[in-house]
Amino acid sequence: MIFEFLEMFYMITTRTFLYWPIHFIIFLIAATFVRGYLARTYKPYSEGLKRENVKVSVVIPEYNEDLDIFEKVVKSAVENKPDEIIIVYEDERKEIEKIAKKYKTKGVNIIDFHPGIRIGKRTSLALAWMIAKGDIIVQLDSDTIMQSGAIDEIINPFSDPKVVGVQGHPLLFRTGGKIPYILGQIIELSRDIVCKMLDGELVVVDGKIAAYRRDFLIKNIKEFLIEKWGKKKIIVADDRALTFLANIQGYKTVYQSTALGLSAAQPTLTKFILQQLRWARSGYLYLIKDIKTGLFFKSTRRYRFQMLTYLLAPVSFTVAWVQTLLANVEVVNIVVAYINSIVSLNIPVILFSLFVFIVGLAMTLNFSLKALGIDYNEIKKLSITAFDYVVLGIIGLFVIYPMTLYAMVTYRNVTSWLTR
Repeated sequence: MIFEFLEMFYMITTRTFLYWPIHFIIFLIAATFVRGYLARTYKPYSEGLKRENVKVSVVIPEYNEDLDIFEKVVKSAVENKPDEIIIVYEDERKEIEKIAKKYKTKGVNIIDFHPGIRIGKRTSLALAWMIAKGDIIVQLDSDTIMQSGAIDEIINPFSDPKVVGVQGHPLLFRTGGKIPYILGQIIELSRDIVCKMLDGELVVVDGKIAAYRRDFLIKNIKEFLIEKWGKKKIIVADDRALTFLANIQGYKTVYQSTALGLSAAQPTLTKFILQQLRWARSGYLYLIKDIKTGLFFKSTRRYRFQMLTYLLAPVSFTVAWVQTLLANVEVVNIVVAYINSIVSLNIPVILFSLFVFIVGLAMTLNFSLKALGIDYNEIKKLSITAFDYVVLGIIGLFVIYPMTLYAMVTYRNVTSWLTR
């Protein structure tokens, strides 16, 4: 951020045109402020569909989940008092049966079954929908712990008959390394703002904690199960698929920020990167699908704004640094020479560049979080140190950035979970 600011300052003061700072102005400054500003108008449903007037089924698909985490997930679902809990597990572990049996005594009907073969998450969900008795189905990832009152909150928006999908509010808890936890939590905090901005037509109803009308799900089972891109069957991106079906059929997909859940952060940086690769591929695939089906053009301006400024940011960043190289910008050299003349030192350009890089990373991250309107107390909880900023910057620039470009050109490969 400092580098781009110095370049703009240089162009303004010297009246020298070097390049168009589109990425800095539009994709960083404007996009961040617009998201934060539009999110301010959001209000969660404080009243709505009452729990006593509807049956609720909680569906938990499971495969190779950490058993301690999974038990906490089941326990949290039981404590929210749904009418039933349906667990579909594909890994044949007897421990899953024992956990289900243990909580069957808590007054909630728990149905657990193993289909006998590996059928995938989409088919597991579809099977659960068909046997569910609830009018509303709350879908819970096998590593997402519901907070108290989550079911009461997530069903509120269904008082509006146009609402078929509701996104809950997941944050993360740490399970391993600090860096993947920080990165993941920043993403979730940012998504909270984006969901507030897009309330009514979400890009994705995140499957960590979500709720749907059962009749909508049953009506769309076939489309959900046979979805293909070209000749390839799409086996992941189940939450994107359901959101797409709801949006293109003219229904509302809304955000309920008061329906809280805690989801497991990726334990290692490798798993985090693979998760982001899967998500990025899904994003590019559904951007193209939105355009091909016409949904993109029928959607709200906020929806289109988010899709373009988020998914095209890596392209705009690439154009920015290519322009900088071609323009042979020497603003850093000029600044170093000026500082050396004042302090009577001979600071090497490489050291100054490193300083600009580190400070710029911290400024960019903090500017983005503040402009979005993210609660500063949530940021303080992350305990980000100066060393963390350096590591985050290096990972962002040399790992995540090229990974998103790779995801863009390999978007057709949305056929593997990568992290399982």
